Amino acid sequence: MKIVLLGDLHLVSPQDPYHERRSRRRHFADAWPFFHRIVEWVRDEAPDLVISVGDLVDWYSDENRDFAIQLMQELQTPWVMTPGNHDFLLVNARGDKCNADERVSGIRSRWEQSDVALGNRVMDMGRIRIILVDSHESSVSADTHEWLGRVTQTDAANVLVTHVPLNIPEVVDFILSVDSEKDLEKYVLTGAPRLYEQCVASRVHSVFTGHLHFDGYLELDQTRLFFLPLSICAARKKYRGQGHIAVMNTDDLSVYMRGQS
Repeated sequence: MKIVLLGDLHLVSPQDPYHERRSRRRHFADAWPFFHRIVEWVRDEAPDLVISVGDLVDWYSDENRDFAIQLMQELQTPWVMTPGNHDFLLVNARGDKCNADERVSGIRSRWEQSDVALGNRVMDMGRIRIILVDSHESSVSADTHEWLGRVTQTDAANVLVTHVPLNIPEVVDFILSVDSEKDLEKYVLTGAPRLYEQCVASRVHSVFTGHLHFDGYLELDQTRLFFLPLSICAARKKYRGQGHIAVMNTDDLSVYMRGQS
């Protein structure tokens, strides 16, 4: 069996009504045609499942949601996602961010109305267990922490997929080595500082995250950490390693990247 994992896509519909926001985010708004290259790669790999690590859209609108779903359906493969912060982002007519307290529950229900689940889930696929964790606020709830501790107690090879990287010194050092200006309050799980120690170490074989917009790899004890770059090819030079997908073979848990040279 084979799984394809997509990094951040930040899709923006040409029909999205927030024109000022689209103008400011043109590096993503004009990048969606690159998705057709992703379709070619995915169809060529013929995976059993495609997983998005979040930020499927650059901000939430019904138009962006429907556009993203339409593009994902072109993969002709079952797909799921774990949400990123942008998948819950609401903007106003000026394109500015709205109050977070007004958005999460309403947006979650709008995604679910289109049959896109965003919550924590377990998917057993042969000898591996895929664990999807919602970390879009750079944290996880106490219930999620307790749940993850339970579902990782298995003989299967656990594969954790979530948006925000784990908050451990090795990850922090890696991020700062690539971009010393990254806001660590946002770009690691600051709200779950003991998640790795209590639920991941010695229990999870592989962890896939996005959010950083650059690629990387770390190996700690028995856990491999994969940092996925943008899968879309955005028009800004600061994005390193963009335009790639990750492919995992579930038989031997090997992982390779595929993308533009």
